[in-house]
Amino acid sequence: MEHATSVQLAKQDGAEFRSVRLNIGGDGTIRMDTHDMGPNVERVWDHEDYEFFVEVSPLALGRLAFELLRDKFAGNLKAVSDFRNFCEERGIAHEFQSWP
Repeated sequence: MEHATSVQLAKQDGAEFRSVRLNIGGDGTIRMDTHDMGPNVERVWDHEDYEFFVEVSPLALGRLAFELLRDKFAGNLKAVSDFRNFCEERGIAHEFQSWP
């Protein structure tokens, strides 16, 4: 991924190594990938490591955000306030309005 920002979501050290990362590329593509190493990988794949990933293009990010937010906030009567706080805590640009 060109010009990616990356964070590690999970890591398992030891004989069976696994690293799970989340990346956003310069073009806005989201990628979650896993890198495995260890005896099981060598036995199954006859190779020292195995990698796999899922990518979501910028065109599908609106739908991805919708589904993730639905999962996170479904059944929450304070969802709007919690969503606003979530955005504020993570520095996500947003707009809050109320009426009247």
